[in-house]
Amino acid sequence: MHQNTWAWLTATVAALFFVGGTSLTAAAKTYTQHGNALANYNVAHYKTVNNRNLFVPRYSFTGGGTTLTSTKGTKVGFKTDILLPDQIGWQNPQSLVIDRTGRTMYVLSTHHNNRGFIAKYNLAALRKLGATSAALAQADKDRVNHALTAKDKAILKNVKVGPDFACGHGQSLARNPKNGQLWFVGATAIHSNVQQVSTKTLKPVKRINFMLKNTVPMGENLTFDKHGNAYFYTYSNGGWAPKGTVKIYQGKIHSKSVKFHLIMQGLRHNPGTKNQSLAYNTKRNRLYFISDGSISSVPVSKLGHLKARDVEATNLNGKREFEGLQFTSNGTGYLLTNRPAQVMKTTRAF
Repeated sequence: MHQNTWAWLTATVAALFFVGGTSLTAAAKTYTQHGNALANYNVAHYKTVNNRNLFVPRYSFTGGGTTLTSTKGTKVGFKTDILLPDQIGWQNPQSLVIDRTGRTMYVLSTHHNNRGFIAKYNLAALRKLGATSAALAQADKDRVNHALTAKDKAILKNVKVGPDFACGHGQSLARNPKNGQLWFVGATAIHSNVQQVSTKTLKPVKRINFMLKNTVPMGENLTFDKHGNAYFYTYSNGGWAPKGTVKIYQGKIHSKSVKFHLIMQGLRHNPGTKNQSLAYNTKRNRLYFISDGSISSVPVSKLGHLKARDVEATNLNGKREFEGLQFTSNGTGYLLTNRPAQVMKTTRAF
């Protein structure tokens, strides 16, 4: 997107949406961690579980339709819940956060040069206004076309748009249920960083620079369990772990530092070509590995000593781009898809 177009959009959004907070130019407090953030391990002790192979190769995104259903594996279903704004500047949502109650939603969208913004949705109020299905997207379309109705204005007051900032790929926004903090991975190279985002201003307020190990880059995904443990995963490129193995890392993000360790057992078969996202379901205490058209999950309590039967997996139809998955405390799942941008709700829990 052209920079002048983005400047116009930012000004327009600020004028029409409820936006508050501190100065957009204030820098996040930065800490630089010395030494490796990844605990030592012996590769000779690493093993994999031979889970069922439901790998889905890369496909052309076609979108369309309001439902997704399983074609193989665990029976799962999704139905369109909310169509997201898809006008200029909104077209590339990358990650989703929904709080445990299902009342508040955050979506991180990117545009160009690894920059993006976070939109905060008051889902409870939007549902009372009947802004499910296409109503929210229609309100934004009316905004762009200068045809706002009274209902449109009421709907848009419940969407807060944060400032533009450097966010990397943007597919890792996650909420720590232990303390309510929002974090994302700002860089996935050897020299990595994680950043905390204010839930009020929707901009980064803290950055921790670190290096896991000089041969291990940070993954492009992040989630937290109910105890505040942080997780990310990567696909192996081969070597001491078979190519395509899902390697799982667990750790903590502290106030000024991070610490991770490699779970010494991975999944021999990954769900799909691209590791799009990572999610945690409090009700079932499971981690979910999301790829386009395919989702696998494992119980947290058995990490490191998984049996093949512990790994659940499903393939879904629809040829959508899967961007993120979230669960409320009662186990209801919400899937963020792109093309078109929407949030889909489980019709069958998993």
